[in-house]
Amino acid sequence: MIMSDIQVQLNGLKGDWTSCQSQDDQKRVLITELFALIENLSRRLTNVQSDLVDSKELGQLRQTQLTGVRKEVEDLKFAQAQHAFASVVIDGDCTPFKDELVQQGLEGGMRAATLLRQAVEEDLKSSVSDAAHHLQLVVRVYANVRGLASAYVKAGILSDPTTLDDFIRGFNMNTALCDFVDAGNGKECADEKVKAVFKQSLNDVHCRQILFGGAADSGYARTISPCAQDESARARITLLEGSSFAHELAEIRNKFRVTPLHAVLRTQKLSTVKRKVSFRITPPSTPVGDYVMVNKTPSSSSSLPPPAPVVIPAIAPAPRPTASAAVPLGILRNRHGQRLDRPLEYRMEDFHSLRPQKLCNSFHLLDRCPFLDWNKRCLHEHGKKLAPRQIEALRAVARLSPCSAGGLNCNDVDCLAGHQCVFRNCTGTDCKFPLAMHNVDTRVVA
Repeated sequence: MIMSDIQVQLNGLKGDWTSCQSQDDQKRVLITELFALIENLSRRLTNVQSDLVDSKELGQLRQTQLTGVRKEVEDLKFAQAQHAFASVVIDGDCTPFKDELVQQGLEGGMRAATLLRQAVEEDLKSSVSDAAHHLQLVVRVYANVRGLASAYVKAGILSDPTTLDDFIRGFNMNTALCDFVDAGNGKECADEKVKAVFKQSLNDVHCRQILFGGAADSGYARTISPCAQDESARARITLLEGSSFAHELAEIRNKFRVTPLHAVLRTQKLSTVKRKVSFRITPPSTPVGDYVMVNKTPSSSSSLPPPAPVVIPAIAPAPRPTASAAVPLGILRNRHGQRLDRPLEYRMEDFHSLRPQKLCNSFHLLDRCPFLDWNKRCLHEHGKKLAPRQIEALRAVARLSPCSAGGLNCNDVDCLAGHQCVFRNCTGTDCKFPLAMHNVDTRVVA
């Protein structure tokens, strides 16, 4: 009995021991897992701390770089502001100064420059108010000075053409950046210089505002019109108003800022500054041999109805004299062997419509363009073909430019330029056609 009780107690102790061993194993496993977890968390903490240090260093680097970039931007803005300017470009042929200023000669020129600068500075206070106080004004006036002086004299405004020279001298003496430039005697010389300065100013980041004085000439429509669709360009352009706007520019004037300068500029153009060809004529009842005389007929009164199609009378050639030199087929000549342009028939509406379009004459009249063949590009417009009735009108437009290749001796059948002055009652003074191309014997013999 006693032995059985001892055995029972022994078995109980063995069970307790086994239970203790199991608990120890569980503790060992638990402690092992805890150490593993701690090591893992420690590694992660180390990595996070390293990433945090890297992030701080990167943030500091980026902040340093950002500070440097901001400083560079500020420096650039400061430099740009230091060199900022407003460009005033004026076509002096179509936008002349007031008569009383021009009549005062040297003093009037200085006053004109001062009044112009004051008016522009006042306008800039509203257009670029943030920078108006330190903007430099660059004033450029381009004109055919010889033709302009002649126009003033013919209009009875000046008695002595040298008064205009004194006016220009005074204008140029006003400030170093105020220039009245003689663009030359060609009809388009001033136009091309004005367009070039306008485009240069538009592309210059330092130019805050362009004040353009040439809206009275429709020839600038192709230069100004594209800017009407560009908001950033449009905001930088101000149209100066002296005389009334040309039709093409009047249609888009509401898209630009317009500043009237009636205290400085003439409110009407001088009609004879640029020679304008006019072919409004009444054809004679019978054909005559001298067809160039139609350009010397006095222009019709404004009270007459709109011009009918221009009909140049047919030429009745004189008997062909014998000559040793062969005349190229299709070229008309007089008894001196000088080339004559054949008569044209067209409508004035077509002539006035085509003239400002800057079409490629070779493409539309000869069905080929040498500029495309040589340079792979042409600066003049090709587009769709003209209507048959417009062809002769474009030939008349092409003849506004004198032939520079052979002149009166030109043998090029395809030459589209003019070989006699096309301007009515022209004596050759201030004309882009050479003097030899005036008063040409127009009786055709070959």
